[in-house]
Amino acid sequence: MRILPALAVLIFLGLAAPAVAAAEKVILIGPLPFGVDVYLKMCRDGTLKGAHDVGADVKIFESSDPETRSENIRAAINYGATIIIAPGPEFIDIVPDFAEDNPKVKFLMIEDCPAKLGTNVYCVQLRVYEAGFLAGVEAGLTSKSGKVGTIGPVDYPEAHRFTDTFADGARYVRPDIAVHPTLWIGGDNPWSDPLRAQSQAAAMLSDGVDRILATAAAGNPAIYKIVANTPGSLASGLDVNECPDQPGHILDSAVRHIDLVIERAIAGLAAGNQPQLVSYGLKDGAVNVTGLESGAEQSKCTVVNQPDVLKRVGEVRDLIASGQLVIKDPAGIIQ
Repeated sequence: MRILPALAVLIFLGLAAPAVAAAEKVILIGPLPFGVDVYLKMCRDGTLKGAHDVGADVKIFESSDPETRSENIRAAINYGATIIIAPGPEFIDIVPDFAEDNPKVKFLMIEDCPAKLGTNVYCVQLRVYEAGFLAGVEAGLTSKSGKVGTIGPVDYPEAHRFTDTFADGARYVRPDIAVHPTLWIGGDNPWSDPLRAQSQAAAMLSDGVDRILATAAAGNPAIYKIVANTPGSLASGLDVNECPDQPGHILDSAVRHIDLVIERAIAGLAAGNQPQLVSYGLKDGAVNVTGLESGAEQSKCTVVNQPDVLKRVGEVRDLIASGQLVIKDPAGIIQ
């Protein structure tokens, strides 16, 4: 259980949004087709709930490449959108120009922000690296081979929020642990390439790794399949509780509640009191590991069967939430 779970949720969600004077039109633009991508699904769920809560009209557009992303923003503006939600690094170079030309439209970006925010550009960041650190703590405490590693989509700064802190978390509780160099999916579609994800998992396991953090989005199920066929190995999931995807073979999941932060941001934008830049982490209930969340006993994560491990992870979580243990952003974005 997280610290004072009920209170944490209340603090994170905030008070109910006040009545909105004028009707809002909220449009979410996905950087890619939604498919089975859990990150984009959370964006969609949070947008629908947030728009409903403030009585706004809502539409969702999917994109497939830079051209359609720009076309979708243009279409949203022509539709009369008052709030455009553009999650993901794909929009960093696109949103600023549109925002400058359309000062009455509020643009909301999630996690990935331009270096300079225009007056009508808002960004919500999650200290996901705090959850990545906890996943590393769990891996370090449970590894039998003494070797852990991460499989990621593509090597860019934000990806290191998981790869680097996972390694740091493992070393925090087990200084002698070996960390395998991160294996990247790469290619034309690094977030949805099961074959490549599977081959990278097989390579990592053959090198003696027995705890893998899977951050390959739609490629994660392929990683779990290989892990399930390798005795003694376990994977850790990302974004949502992925333990049910391969029961008995997934240690835990580093989760980020994108849906909740989007709900809160829509309420803030509609009310006119949303900070231009804000970050949430463990102390806000925005990120966590499934094993420390309410209802973890039904999660199907193997870590729930190791109370001594969860106790230690909870202690580390408390240190981070209280500020006694500071986990720095490997991407150097959140100070």
